[in-house]
Amino acid sequence: MSDKNSTSGSGSPKIGQPHEGHPKQVADDGLVKLQSAKGDTVLAIQSDAEHGKTAGPGVKLARDEQTVLIPQPTEDMDDPLNWCSFRKHMILICVSLGAFLGDLGMAVGIPSVVLQSQEWAISPTVANLPNNLAVLMIGISSLVWMPLTNCWGRAPVFFWSTLMGLMFTLGCLVTRDFNTFYAMRALQAATQATGSTIGLVVIHDMFFFHEHARKIGIWYAFFLTSPFAGPLLGNFMIAGLGAWRPVFWLVFAVGAALLGMTLVFFDETMYNRSIAVEKQPRRGAGLLARLLRVLGIWQWKHHTGYFDGVIESYWKLVIVCSKPIIPITVFIYGIIFMWSIGINQTSAILLETPRANGGYGLSARAIGYIYFTPIVATLMGEGFGHFYNDYLVRRHARRHNSTFVPEVRLWATYPMAVIMIPGLVLVGQTLQKHLHWAGIIFGWGAYQLGVMVVSVAVVAYVYDCYPGHAAEVSAFVNFGRALCGFVVGYFQQEWGLNQGFDVVPQPGGHGPRVILFAVQQLRLGRTIAVPQRILKRALDDRYSAVTIPPGRRQQRLSGLNRLVTYHLSHDGRI
Repeated sequence: MSDKNSTSGSGSPKIGQPHEGHPKQVADDGLVKLQSAKGDTVLAIQSDAEHGKTAGPGVKLARDEQTVLIPQPTEDMDDPLNWCSFRKHMILICVSLGAFLGDLGMAVGIPSVVLQSQEWAISPTVANLPNNLAVLMIGISSLVWMPLTNCWGRAPVFFWSTLMGLMFTLGCLVTRDFNTFYAMRALQAATQATGSTIGLVVIHDMFFFHEHARKIGIWYAFFLTSPFAGPLLGNFMIAGLGAWRPVFWLVFAVGAALLGMTLVFFDETMYNRSIAVEKQPRRGAGLLARLLRVLGIWQWKHHTGYFDGVIESYWKLVIVCSKPIIPITVFIYGIIFMWSIGINQTSAILLETPRANGGYGLSARAIGYIYFTPIVATLMGEGFGHFYNDYLVRRHARRHNSTFVPEVRLWATYPMAVIMIPGLVLVGQTLQKHLHWAGIIFGWGAYQLGVMVVSVAVVAYVYDCYPGHAAEVSAFVNFGRALCGFVVGYFQQEWGLNQGFDVVPQPGGHGPRVILFAVQQLRLGRTIAVPQRILKRALDDRYSAVTIPPGRRQQRLSGLNRLVTYHLSHDGRI
């Protein structure tokens, strides 16, 4: 295997040559046991005899020779699980930057509204309509593009959508007509945001189970900062240049850089594990072979039997949506994320409104500095959650016979509610009573830090419930996030002005109740999702169990410090 972070059974201590502190592998009637130096069984892996699959003596471990790799990679050098760390992470950076670019292109329109209204002689409200539509199109595009990744491949969908987004961004720049600009903005958002949905399935393709939470955190940190990076950079540029088009040129430059990185680093990460290694279509080495995969030519040549059909790919969305836990979780997460967008819009408007009209009268440059708040808070949330999510899994495994259930991920939402609810209250009271703008900074920062941690927890939870549907799960989560962010712009500001920002379902009012309701509903997830998973495993004889006997709870077998209970199918999925 080319990945330096993994090793097969041949790299483990040989049978009969035990090494202190390292398990050895023993095959016995289709049951592979990892034994300690004292001969105690610390891991048992049951074979899938009906499909002719046995774990065999070659159970692959990570570089520490203790972490069992889930899923088990093949011996094929083209298997993305076997790629080197640099190659994996450059692709992760590409999709993360793509996620950043999508929301950046949407958000730069916020500080441009006033200048656009002056150029086209329209009201700021009308000039802001393309921004609202852009948010909606980001969500809708998730349901359009994501199924194509299953029937055409990840690489061509990402490349061609990025190229189209770049061209539509150029259209926004060169047009001198508002209606044309309106159309270009919608098309720009629909094509430039694929990174915000494709990221989860790419992580699923390239990384092992024990790596998922941290990689999801990196991906989410990119595009959770982008809605605020747009106004931050846009306000600085408008304050210095006095024009809105240079802001869109910035988006164009980022898109061009991403397109170049895609051509240099990206590759097809989809690997059909139901096909035997010897029957896998050869991908070929070299620049030309990789570019054929990026452009989608290789995928067309090997489509039959390797990729899903078009109708089948879109039908999977219906199947996944029929799982009760999916719409419930997507709706709750959308409501939580909605207040983040709501604070963004409401605070930006009131901070810029002149003091005589009840606002704060801050300059564009001053508002730009304030937008450092949610960005720093998001990065702090990533730094905290990067280790906290794994800690929760370790803690649960230590107390529950070394087992894992997806609902463990949701524990991260509890402590975050403690800081998110006061954050909402503080922002609401500050806006309503016209207190010092420092209240907005602290409240906004507290809430955004919580959103970052909760986002990773929720996405990892839903993904762990249905790991075979990473693409569809990602599409629905992004759709819910974008849809709720879209609708809040239509009712929040007017409702806040009429009822008060400390009363309406915004900062300080019903918002905390929504969070408490959300946390309580997420607790019920196991009663809904687990019976479905048990029923599926009872009916699907392809699954085999990987467990640790109770007596060896203290043996460190996993990167999470305890090996948890997994369920493996014969094609390597969990």
